[in-house]
Amino acid sequence: MTCPERPSCESPTVSIVDDDPQIRAMVAEELADSGCKVRSLTNGLALEEVLGEGGIDLVFLDVQMPDCDGIECLRGLRANGFTVPVVIFTSLNDPERRRQAQEAGADDYVLKHELLERLPDLLERLLPKRTWNRHL
Repeated sequence: MTCPERPSCESPTVSIVDDDPQIRAMVAEELADSGCKVRSLTNGLALEEVLGEGGIDLVFLDVQMPDCDGIECLRGLRANGFTVPVVIFTSLNDPERRRQAQEAGADDYVLKHELLERLPDLLERLLPKRTWNRHL
C-alpha cells in the first residue's frame, strides 16, 4: 500500500493519537511503510498543539484515552476551525458512538481490529481531499 501521489508536496504527514504505545507503533509502522511521515502522539492536547503548527494531512484518533475522549477532542478541533481529515478508531462497536463521531465531524469511524486492513482505502480516500491542515 502506498500513499497517493500529491502535487507540490513530499510525503504526507499522518498523526496517530492513542495512549497505547503498541497500537501507536503498529499503525505508525504501517503508515511509514506506505510512504507517509508519521507523528505519534499520546493524547488530544498534544494533537491540538501539533495541528496548530500545521503540516498534518490526516489524523487517526482513538476514542478512549485516559486524559480525553477522542470524540470530544474532535468536537473541539472542529469548533476551533481545524479541517484536517480525522478517522476515529476504537474497539467499541457502538452505533451511538459512531453517530456521535459523525456529528462531531469525523471523516470515518473504524474498529481497531479493522484499521490495518482498511488503511490503504483510508489513505487513498482521505489524503487527496486536503493537501494541508488549514486553520480558519
